Amino acid sequence: MFFQSKLLTLITTLPLLMATQTVYSQNLTLGDETNKIIISPDDLAVRWNDITVNSPSLVVNGKTQTSTKIINNSNNQAEWSLLPSKLKVTARLSEQALEITFSVPQKTAIKRGHPLTLSWFDLPQEETETLYLPFSEGMRIPTNNNNWANYLEENYSTANTTQDLKMPFWVTKQKAKTISYHLVNPTNNILSFVNAQSHVDMFAEHQFTELNQAQPFKVRITLGDSWIDGAKQYRQWRIDNNQATTLSKQIELNPQVEKLIGASQVYLFGKGLISIEDVADWWGLKQWYFEQTDLVIPSNAVKELKSLRKGKNQLYRYHKQLLVDSINNSLSGKYSTPIPSLANNTIAAQYQSAQQQKLWLNKYASKYLIASEHWGQALSTEMITNLKKAGLKNLWLGLDNWMPAFYQPQVVDRAKQEGYLVATYDSYNTAIPRGLNDGWLTAQLPTPIREQCAIELMSGQKKKGFRDNGYYLNPNCQLDYVKQRVKDIIKFGRFNSLFIDVDATAMAREDYRDGSSENDMLSAFNERMNWIATQNDIVLGSEDGNSLTTSGIAFAHGLETVGFGWTDKDMKYNHQSPYFLGRWYPEQKPEFFFKSAKVKEPYKTLLFSPQFRIPLYQVVFHDEVINSHHWHSDSLKFSDVQTERDLISMLYNTPPMVHLTRDEANSPTSRRLKVLQHYQQGYQPIHEQLWDKQLIDFKWLDKFGQVQQTTFSDSSSITANFTANTVIFAGRKLPAYSIHAKLSNGQTVKWTANSNR
Repeated sequence: MFFQSKLLTLITTLPLLMATQTVYSQNLTLGDETNKIIISPDDLAVRWNDITVNSPSLVVNGKTQTSTKIINNSNNQAEWSLLPSKLKVTARLSEQALEITFSVPQKTAIKRGHPLTLSWFDLPQEETETLYLPFSEGMRIPTNNNNWANYLEENYSTANTTQDLKMPFWVTKQKAKTISYHLVNPTNNILSFVNAQSHVDMFAEHQFTELNQAQPFKVRITLGDSWIDGAKQYRQWRIDNNQATTLSKQIELNPQVEKLIGASQVYLFGKGLISIEDVADWWGLKQWYFEQTDLVIPSNAVKELKSLRKGKNQLYRYHKQLLVDSINNSLSGKYSTPIPSLANNTIAAQYQSAQQQKLWLNKYASKYLIASEHWGQALSTEMITNLKKAGLKNLWLGLDNWMPAFYQPQVVDRAKQEGYLVATYDSYNTAIPRGLNDGWLTAQLPTPIREQCAIELMSGQKKKGFRDNGYYLNPNCQLDYVKQRVKDIIKFGRFNSLFIDVDATAMAREDYRDGSSENDMLSAFNERMNWIATQNDIVLGSEDGNSLTTSGIAFAHGLETVGFGWTDKDMKYNHQSPYFLGRWYPEQKPEFFFKSAKVKEPYKTLLFSPQFRIPLYQVVFHDEVINSHHWHSDSLKFSDVQTERDLISMLYNTPPMVHLTRDEANSPTSRRLKVLQHYQQGYQPIHEQLWDKQLIDFKWLDKFGQVQQTTFSDSSSITANFTANTVIFAGRKLPAYSIHAKLSNGQTVKWTANSNR
């Protein structure tokens, strides 16, 4: 790879460079009363006052360049061309920002499969002390840390700046100054990291392709004095360029968004019509089931259950779950629905099937079950009752599948009456053929969509879908079908919220099928989300909430805890390991979502230690998008970092996330409901005061980052103690593992994490 060979060259020549203080044939100077910027046009070495902004780095398609046609006749702008690439470059100092723009001449034709690769950035490794990266909420990375150097090289080399970098900027620290690099054109960029003698080194490149060659590439560089100045600069840039929509504005357009304020995030699992809790007579139900001649009974149920006899055998929980699952599957088969087509998305048929299953089972098996209006795995009347009895006032309830709402729409109505938001997971990102995974409802899209909307890569191949199933789809294709299915899901499920997967991840790709550039694809995601939110009166959320794709969304799941260790064998396969994340079984309560696990090093230290976290996303988006954890990792998932995660969440004023099933909410005092009560005591009163405020300051109150404080635009502050000891700040005692919120309305909130230490 180019970056590795370039690194070797730099390492071998570094002593010579340092000794000779390289002299360039012609340097360009921009400046005013307080700024002096020196630029080497051949290799883009940049020095701003006494700060090294960029090391010599510029090459195009691996070739060094020579500057020509240089114009530097003003204090604030210079222009030149590069040979042999013919790229045009402009450097401009405007309003304390250095803007460098690269463009392809109009007459230059870039052919498919032969992009023009501009390598333009090389981290000033010797001078840089700290790197701040928004690969998640925000990573604070000391550049002399070998563990970080390894982690970045192994996990984020060849990262893109749309999906991987959650906001299109990074910040470095040199002495008392910070330097922010904002990619004004964030598409078609690659970042690379190298462990250079136990130090982090970082490079960036941009590709001009056949589809984006008319789009200039611009980077905006600013200096600051604070860790979060780069995020503040980006926030203001979004406002100035009409890219920001506050929650206050969204509430004006849709008052239901207000229900998100102070609301904990809850996913409800289970897809079937009935659950174990719905059975009143197990032996009677078992005998009845095997007497049915018009139901197809799964072979494993016949093998495991049919021979069992009352008085002779015992029905263990395994047997009970198998019986319930088999009945649910048999009923789904009895009232099957057609394959979706462009003319019929089958959502109405799925609703009708759900109601027919419920009526049939109630007619023929009611004496073995409780009353049918109380049935349900993910949703039930008792669950909503217990949530209210537990004192849970504000909740977002998300289903991973819309069928539970189709079985019991009256329960959705009841939840909405109690003030809750009820949503289902939906997605139009991957289409798979029938028979591959028919339980994956969102991917059951008509064959013409799978074939005609599949993204065609530069190579001519179609882009494989999620986990290499089916194909990834262009969001600008078959919009009429998508819009109608969304309408139907909301109508029949009676939802007042929706979680649209992937659209807000900024998963931009070029599509040579229809000539869509990455920028076109980002626009298509934003337009689709905006339509869903504004035309259906629902509260919309999506995965990640990447800054390039936030149109229409009020909440997002992903940035407070991102996925990690995807290829780690202990985490994925070793059932005996304390780090094993769990199986995707049983279906109604997958271990993966409910099993507690420990976090393996180096992830435990690098991703969850508070001294390596910084609220970059919240500085930009606190009053615009309410963000929480990725649903793979709810607040209870990791036992040995739960305290750190909880305190960081409270410090940043982001909501907790807790997964529930019917059996986990069978009484108001169930463990997970009590956990939600505890989170609500801290999060809700603080968020009710701060939801429309900007996070304006973040600092350490000790030298090790074990006591931290956030400050908001109304002068409210939250202080967190991550230590096992009581600490004193501002004359107050702050107990171990606790937060102290001093709000501008005069309220004080004290909250202590329930430590598992």
